[in-house]
Amino acid sequence: MEGVAPPLALLLCVKRALEKGQPTKVGVMNYLKRHQGDFPSLVGRWLALLQQGKVTHGLINQSLSPHRQVLLQLLERGIRGEAIYNVIVSLEEEMLEACEDDIRTKLTRLPFLLLIPLLLFQFPAFLLLLFGPLLQNFFHSLGGG
Repeated sequence: MEGVAPPLALLLCVKRALEKGQPTKVGVMNYLKRHQGDFPSLVGRWLALLQQGKVTHGLINQSLSPHRQVLLQLLERGIRGEAIYNVIVSLEEEMLEACEDDIRTKLTRLPFLLLIPLLLFQFPAFLLLLFGPLLQNFFHSLGGG
């Protein structure tokens, strides 16, 4: 699942575990085993706080996107024993739509970003091709004239 947004990967791991009849915690542990990075380390700290019985709201609210906050709160309810499968299915649809919107916005910016190398490298080369012979004639007329 490389290239998938980290919260969506976590959601899919938990959904797969629930479909197999396993508890939510097993899905979270599978996610932590397979993935590395900032979000998985945050999920690991969140899970450790949850297992110790400490409050996790401070960690959840710390500069996370709303989808990540909702996902961790939902998984917390699932680890405590509540049925969350139906909510996970609807959250998966919302997260897929959010990922598609993010891809769409990045694709609309891409042509403008690709103009930067054109302006930096190709445009000066075209100017040299245009003004090179003119400058050569100008300097030749000054020196040889």
